[in-house]
Amino acid sequence: MSHAAYLAMLAFCLAGTLPLVPAFRLTVLRQPRRLLLTIALAGTPFLVWDLYATHAGHWWFDAAQTLPPRVAGLPLEEIAFFVVIPLVSVLTYEAVGAVRARGGRQ
Repeated sequence: MSHAAYLAMLAFCLAGTLPLVPAFRLTVLRQPRRLLLTIALAGTPFLVWDLYATHAGHWWFDAAQTLPPRVAGLPLEEIAFFVVIPLVSVLTYEAVGAVRARGGRQ
């Protein structure tokens, strides 16, 4: 997958879930420390696993299909994945909780 396609996928995830905040009056973005802690706790084990597997040679990232900047050998898109996916998961979880709290009505 090209880096443009990968970034588009991450942007699509955000674009699809960020409207949940006003639509369901979510307060999760008003609690940044709690949200950052959740993202860190959810993403860190996978990021560590990714670092290990990459450095051990189990897989790699094609330089022609990723952005040039690297952090600890990982492309920025890979690191963004471990931030975006927990974020959209929290937003989705909170939206489902808001709907269920209202008895299924918005």
